[in-house]
Amino acid sequence: MRRTITRSAIDWAALGSKLTTDSAKAEVSRLRAAAGEIMSLSNTYATPPPPIDFAAYKSKISAADVVDKFQAEYARINYPTYVVEEVAEIKAKHDALIAEAMGSVSDSKARIEVLNSLISSMEANKVGPYTTLEHIYELYPELEAEIEAEIENHEWGKDIA
Repeated sequence: MRRTITRSAIDWAALGSKLTTDSAKAEVSRLRAAAGEIMSLSNTYATPPPPIDFAAYKSKISAADVVDKFQAEYARINYPTYVVEEVAEIKAKHDALIAEAMGSVSDSKARIEVLNSLISSMEANKVGPYTTLEHIYELYPELEAEIEAEIENHEWGKDIA
């Protein structure tokens, strides 16, 4: 039975180009080396080792009973089977993190749309030397009522700090 690690394409150059500090680049370099080592070990141990040829050893060693003892002991070895119980838990946590990240992405996209519309509105309503008071009152109707109330109440320095 051949076991392989699923290979995912990692664009190390693109990842490295996004980093700004030397320490971050060093950490990515270490990560790349570790990933390479894992892939190398995965390729090395992807298949089980070939079975021991006890007949060849019996023909080469004069004391065949020694080889028989080794063969008997080898046949009695029972390796424990590895049961992966943590994978389901890790996958659930991973899925939850991905769902949370996707929620953050959609929230960010919605916030970007709101901010872009706010920027567009502010750019369209930018005041300048030729802006009239009537134009400002059109943009901010509540401001007109506030100014008129201040004039009527003689609150000349109300907003001066």
